[in-house]
Amino acid sequence: MGDIEATERSDTEVGGGTSSPLPTLHRELGRTARYQALAAAFATGLLTGGTTLSLYSLFGTAQVTVSTTYAQAGHFAALAGILGGVVLAITVAAWVAGRARNADLWSTHHRWELAATGTVALVLAFLTVRSWSEHLPSSYTALRAEMPYFAQLPTAVGATALVTLGSILVLPLVFHMGVARTLARGTMTTAVAVGLVLAATLGVLTVRAGDDSLNVDHRTAAPAEIPSTPEEFGAEAFRLQLPPLNNRPEATGREVLAAGSGFLVIGVDGLRAYDGATGAPRWHYLRRPQSGKRAMAYDRGSAVVTADHSVVTTRWTNRYDDPSRITFDAITGEVLWTSDDTNDFTTTSTGRLLGASSTTLIVETETTVAGYDARTGAHRWTAQTDGNCRSTRISPGVTANAVYRVLRCGGSTWRIIALDPGTGRAVSHRDLLAPASAEPMLTLRGNTVVVSSRSSEGNQYLLISDPASLSTTPVHTSDDPVATAPTGPTTVDNICKPRASERILPVPSSNLVVCQNDESIGNATLDIIGFR
Repeated sequence: MGDIEATERSDTEVGGGTSSPLPTLHRELGRTARYQALAAAFATGLLTGGTTLSLYSLFGTAQVTVSTTYAQAGHFAALAGILGGVVLAITVAAWVAGRARNADLWSTHHRWELAATGTVALVLAFLTVRSWSEHLPSSYTALRAEMPYFAQLPTAVGATALVTLGSILVLPLVFHMGVARTLARGTMTTAVAVGLVLAATLGVLTVRAGDDSLNVDHRTAAPAEIPSTPEEFGAEAFRLQLPPLNNRPEATGREVLAAGSGFLVIGVDGLRAYDGATGAPRWHYLRRPQSGKRAMAYDRGSAVVTADHSVVTTRWTNRYDDPSRITFDAITGEVLWTSDDTNDFTTTSTGRLLGASSTTLIVETETTVAGYDARTGAHRWTAQTDGNCRSTRISPGVTANAVYRVLRCGGSTWRIIALDPGTGRAVSHRDLLAPASAEPMLTLRGNTVVVSSRSSEGNQYLLISDPASLSTTPVHTSDDPVATAPTGPTTVDNICKPRASERILPVPSSNLVVCQNDESIGNATLDIIGFR
């Protein structure tokens, strides 16, 4: 300000006290310079916040793979961090240099001022061209509608916007660095702080915008004991009629599983848990996308419930077939862990999830079977295939107290081996003589495994409930045993509507009759009748 006032006084004196346009001109120029300096100070806060937000986006959020046809959030986060850092360094240098020297604010340019201005202009041009060529605005809109929310996308876009706006506002300062002297230190500090607050506010909003829980309706329940499953049908205790889902292909795709203190109904939109004694809702986890488009859906048939009904793990997919796992406490509905967490299952498991014992998830690869703690995802054990045998494509059977595998040993021997689900240690095994074309088949019937095979004497099967008795279990030479339903005086025949599929499902506290009505009759409701 001292330079400007001195100039104004000298102009008045030269004019002999007469009216002159020069003081008015200088006052206008001085006012313009102060506005430019004020905007640059504000922009310094924006650049600081934008660069910080870009670093958070790059290193503090999970990277999500998206189609290469869309702008990559990670690339823009890195770009905003690098270019924002460059412009911020130039801006700080401009403040220091501008306040440390006397300069003709209106006509004199140093070569390095021109170089700094050119650099900032190149940054702006590069950000603009890159955003346009990679369709950043439309990519943002599409990804928000087609995928679960993820924090790296809005934070990267927010950082790019802050760096772009900040670069525009500092151009007058780097072009005429002397304007820095027109602003008092206190005013400059306040303007920088305002820019920082605005950038921080935008950062909080972008982090919030990346929170996928905004698309989730999640209600939990109080802890409870898991009741036993009745062995007989009693009187009808409750009757539920669940309406069809909105999409016709999804209407008949719901699963009903014994879990928690009753049962789960799982559809493409999520999980609903009900009490086995009353049929009352207990908890739910449903995806209700704000965009109105289902970006993430339950992968039908993927749910695995531990044998003690306490844990359920599910797999979800998006339109890019990128799977995500969510594991719940089946009693309360609380999320125990997901694919976004860092645990042994999410970082080392590369095989196929086969099932679960009371506490252990069982994963199979071509050469091993591994166990992971169902509640934490922690690795418990890995069992290698016997040296003289090799793995087969036959899926193992998993019960509450054993993991049964089928191995091929030599040319005519099929080995059934029982593993302890808690340690992976082999408990016992049984060799069956049969040609290579006669693969045994494992079928679960509650906590019992049925091993069906063919031999030269015809069809045969083993019923195994205790893994320790595998080697001595008698061989039955007939077709597979017929599964028996719970008995009782109640008649459940024809309880479902005509043309509906009907099955009996024992669950904690009750026995269910599940009726999936057929869309062809115009009524795709899911009817569940509980008997105690």
